[in-house]
Amino acid sequence: MILVVDPNISLVKISMVNTKNNCEEIFSEVLNMDQFDGKVNFRAVMKRICKNKKVKAISFRAVFGGDVFKTTTKVTPYFMEKLRKLTGSFPLYIPTLGKVIKNFYDFFRGINMFVFFETTFFSKLPDEEKCYAIPVELSKNNSFKRYGFHGIFHEDNAELVSLKSKLVSIVFDSKTTVCSALGQKPYSISLGYTPLEGIMSASSCGDLDSGIVFYLMKRYGNSLFKIDDILKRQSGFYGLTGYDIKIQELIKLYGKDDKVTLAFDVYRNQILKYLGEAISVLGGIDHLVISGSETKTFFPIICKLLKDISFLGINPKCLPWEEDGVFVELTTHESDIKVSINYQTLAEIIAHKTIKTIKSK
Repeated sequence: MILVVDPNISLVKISMVNTKNNCEEIFSEVLNMDQFDGKVNFRAVMKRICKNKKVKAISFRAVFGGDVFKTTTKVTPYFMEKLRKLTGSFPLYIPTLGKVIKNFYDFFRGINMFVFFETTFFSKLPDEEKCYAIPVELSKNNSFKRYGFHGIFHEDNAELVSLKSKLVSIVFDSKTTVCSALGQKPYSISLGYTPLEGIMSASSCGDLDSGIVFYLMKRYGNSLFKIDDILKRQSGFYGLTGYDIKIQELIKLYGKDDKVTLAFDVYRNQILKYLGEAISVLGGIDHLVISGSETKTFFPIICKLLKDISFLGINPKCLPWEEDGVFVELTTHESDIKVSINYQTLAEIIAHKTIKTIKSK
């Protein structure tokens, strides 16, 4: 068994993956962060979850590695020192991540532990994609550049296709990202320095004319904190529809409620723009791979997207699409471009990578 641990600021998701059955996720549980306070409490939780099963390795998903971590890293006392260097970039998240890792490191002594960073894959981005057109000194002093996101999914998608394939990868998760890659090397990514960039999400705005921020300050006297709240928690699907419901419920209103239909059309249009960018950067496309925890939720939108770009020579199969298997093709034999879905969960992908990492060492 491999444990995959995915912490955020307040919650920790723990998944158990069976390595004897093609790395199938067999169990997951979300814990409150207070269950990681105190050794006795943590020990009881781990004994209940593991139930005397032999844990071969433990891997952690980290959303940000910055310039400090550019590869998958083994957990050691030295690792904890390096992790603290990122605190200035994510003052709430990094200490929480460190706390969770330390709990596991102290309890599961002698077991291999690794950290997989969502930004690692994008350390190889071309310079012209990394840089923002702002004063150089500001960028250098504050590390303003594209670090990307969903690197674990995008890298796995790149590894599933031919090295020579011009790949566009889309991840449908709590945040949607579009990436282009060739030879398992990234060439573009829709999300850069903060989650505000790129495609809109449930409550964040995505790409925005920065002049709107100054207008909100001047016209309404909004503070930076208020504007931050508006753009991150009052925008996106929530801002356009006014419905504070889960995306799985919201999409059921698509085509029935004008506000919801508009919101999803804006969302689809943003994805199309990034698809166009990705294809242009690569000089074409051979394979489109879709993945992420919300892939099945967005089937109606994905179907429309494929019809929108059918002029490229994409001939998709009719719905309902096959949902069994790991890597399923959505296009017919007549299609010039392959479209596939990678149905693996994040935990399953990390478990596969963990096994490869152990073997390589």
